[in-house]
Amino acid sequence: MKADSLDSYYEVLMEFAALLKDGHTQVIPPWMFVKPGYDHPPVELQVVEGNFFVARTGDTEEIRKQRIFPGLEVLGIGEVSARIYLEENVLRFNRRGTPQADETIGLIGILSGPINSQLRLKVKDPDGTVRPVSLTRNSTAKDGNAFLPRWVRWFMFDPVIETRMLHPEICYIRISNFGQKKVVEEFQKVFDRLDLSRIKGIILDVRYNPGGDSDHADSIISFLTDQPLKAEKWKSLSYVPAYRSWGRAVGWIESDPRIIEPRAEKSYAGPLAVLTGPGTYSAAEDFLVPLQHSNRAILVGEKTAGSTGNPINVPLPGGGTFTVVSLRAMFPDGREFVGIGIQPDVEVHPTQKDLLQGTDPVLQKGIDIIKNWTFYHR
Repeated sequence: MKADSLDSYYEVLMEFAALLKDGHTQVIPPWMFVKPGYDHPPVELQVVEGNFFVARTGDTEEIRKQRIFPGLEVLGIGEVSARIYLEENVLRFNRRGTPQADETIGLIGILSGPINSQLRLKVKDPDGTVRPVSLTRNSTAKDGNAFLPRWVRWFMFDPVIETRMLHPEICYIRISNFGQKKVVEEFQKVFDRLDLSRIKGIILDVRYNPGGDSDHADSIISFLTDQPLKAEKWKSLSYVPAYRSWGRAVGWIESDPRIIEPRAEKSYAGPLAVLTGPGTYSAAEDFLVPLQHSNRAILVGEKTAGSTGNPINVPLPGGGTFTVVSLRAMFPDGREFVGIGIQPDVEVHPTQKDLLQGTDPVLQKGIDIIKNWTFYHR
């Protein structure tokens, strides 16, 4: 009530919503829509071994001149440590519910600011040398090298499905999001081209999948089983004011698990590994529940974000939006993962050395699991 401007009003609301620590409960300020001119340097950060490192960069003259490369550690932003900067400028306004999600998703916008403005970083080279660098927030520069962090870029612009044969008998499929029906259509095109008699395994990559619609996730699962699978169940508060006035208890409505039936046409029931990480979020976590619960797939990588739900959208003055989660999802057996994350069956963490060498230990472990399926799938 004491806010002296629309901006400060929204800052207070955002701080309030962040205290609830739920990834599907947040205040989205109007300047996210009506204030153009924000950008970030063509640099993507990643949490590795508890610290912040450059994971990918755009190919620009400034990046080359400043010697910014994957594996470079970021110690500070402006005058403070990178972790304090994250806490004060990002997480203070928007928390995702788990430490792994706060860090991973928080890093998406940590370098954002007015377009073409300068950003000062303190970085540490692999040999221990600490040095300052200055980068321009111009990832959308018109030089043919436009670059956006992979979360934003993959969700909005990349192909929803990307596939390649890793070995003659192992198929890799990356699913970038479940946000549109097109993902099911594109998956079907890829799937129907596969000669399943020659495929010894499929690896699905949802490490950077921010979710979308769980119905689309269920549709893709139907391609990957020959048996009905139990999906998650949910509970939601049931409140009847009259009951309260009569002294009757208010309680919860709990659903039965959804059942995902196998596809009527061609389906796959062979070795299946799914790559996960703290960027696996929302409907992408819904996608994992039936696969892990039924032991249909082996999950490989890092713990997921731990946030899903069905938010209610409430319009706010000035054009902003308040979203609040309306249900709590669970495994079919009641096991919780919201506010926790889904633990992979085989845990693998990238290292700074992996970033420096350009290796992907999570994918490599997925390949190993497919090759040794009878050992891992018990």
